[in-house]
Amino acid sequence: MAKRLDRTADDKAVSFEAVIAGVMPFIDTSMHLEVQLGSARMSIRDLLDLETGSLVELKKSAGEPMDVLSKNRVLMRGEVTVLEDNLGLRITEIVDPSRRV
Repeated sequence: MAKRLDRTADDKAVSFEAVIAGVMPFIDTSMHLEVQLGSARMSIRDLLDLETGSLVELKKSAGEPMDVLSKNRVLMRGEVTVLEDNLGLRITEIVDPSRRV
């Protein structure tokens, strides 16, 4: 059983360097990111009626930032951009930067 240690007035906050040192063993670990274009809610009947060329209206306006998620948690937001013939995402906002590490 782990004991909880109460902080005293003499304790110092964990430094940025200590946090970075703690994650260094994992720095090259890959993680799955998802870019969420939008969402829609529809009945199974409507889903089964979809065919090639059907349009699904998303609950997101054109020009609105896209969410970047990992494990269903929004990490950042960005805008869609074109890089040569590929789509890309320009990061415009880091969500809750104090919890990035």
